[in-house]
Amino acid sequence: MENIYSEEQKITRTVKTRKQTIDFLLNYSKSMRVVDCDRHQFEITLN
Repeated sequence: MENIYSEEQKITRTVKTRKQTIDFLLNYSKSMRVVDCDRHQFEITLN
């Protein structure tokens, strides 16, 4: 696996994203919360 990522990529392609996709990802990341409780961590998605 190390060999795959350490090699230089010769072929690259540009990916175009839609505004809807970016908005969705930003809103999703804003709704994520991590709560520490004793020795545990809980990931919560707020609706």
